[in-house]
Amino acid sequence: MLFSYADKNTPFVLSPESLDWYLAKGWYRMGANIFTTHFLFFQGRPYSAIWIRVDLRAFSFSKSQRKLMRRNAKLFDVARGPRVIDAERNELYERYAADFDGRLSPTIADSLEDFDGRETIFNTWETTVRDRVSGKLVGVSYFDLGDDAAASILGIYDPNLKSFSLGYYTMLLEMQHCLDQGMHYYYPGYVVPGYQRFDYKLRLGTSEYYDLLTDAWQAYDQAGIEANGPTEVQRKALRLLSEHMQTMSGRPGPVICTYPLFEAGLYDVWNEDYVPYPYFYPLGTIAEEEKIIIVFDPRDREYLLLQCRHMREAQQMFNLGYLNSFTEEHYYTNLLSIRRVLFRTGSVEVIAGACARLLNHPEN
Repeated sequence: MLFSYADKNTPFVLSPESLDWYLAKGWYRMGANIFTTHFLFFQGRPYSAIWIRVDLRAFSFSKSQRKLMRRNAKLFDVARGPRVIDAERNELYERYAADFDGRLSPTIADSLEDFDGRETIFNTWETTVRDRVSGKLVGVSYFDLGDDAAASILGIYDPNLKSFSLGYYTMLLEMQHCLDQGMHYYYPGYVVPGYQRFDYKLRLGTSEYYDLLTDAWQAYDQAGIEANGPTEVQRKALRLLSEHMQTMSGRPGPVICTYPLFEAGLYDVWNEDYVPYPYFYPLGTIAEEEKIIIVFDPRDREYLLLQCRHMREAQQMFNLGYLNSFTEEHYYTNLLSIRRVLFRTGSVEVIAGACARLLNHPEN
């Protein structure tokens, strides 16, 4: 079985120590579940999901952060405590969502999958920000507490008060709470190289990132990650393979396919071993329902020749409108399950030779 680049668990109980463990392995909360993914899909193309954290043992607020906190402390009242979901918070959420450029759940309870009468496995707290004069709620954030770490989950604010950086402010307040409790790590989620929407998280402090290759946290290196993120590594390796195959055959190498269904494992109803990679080269069909593809595994740094089976359940997992939005030839939207690994190697020359034999190309 191959490494799961997108995976999900639904534990019945989750101790503080267990949450710490999951976070330390690059997992995060999604509703009532805990999940991980290392690839994302925005605006028609795959990106790398880079999980980050701040080591609070070496952290102190910067001059600009202290200035923001002092300024806002004069204008707003702050409170902290166990999470509350009520009409006042949902009214703020609705105003925030109306101004948000993207998709959000209908309500806070839907976002957290935290409903009245249902027990939650997470120890969720909140930070509230109120206008000092009117008492009006203008910001609220929700964060999960473990034993030694905390994860920022959801932040909302009055869109008319963007100049006060209330979303960023509540994250700083969450970090202050962690410092007060003697916690070691604060997890703000992922950043996405080449997609700046999430870069504000890097302003929180000196960050570490979860490195798939070493299975460890490393000092955040923007240039290195942009060159060697899991998505970037796949693209480079497959392009290199195409160049080698072109050299061997004298004809253009295969065209890389973009596979937007790589996250099927997160919606796994049938417990299949789905293809977890956002890119592959198609090498042919050996039966009506079976296809040979080649991928590059960014964790093991190996090329894999895979025999795959077409699945019929794509429309039950993915919205039909979403599937039909991929009209260009380089997208592949038939759901694929891995039947077996035919061959694997770290050598581009060796895999190019194997591909040439499979395609009846001479080995020059």
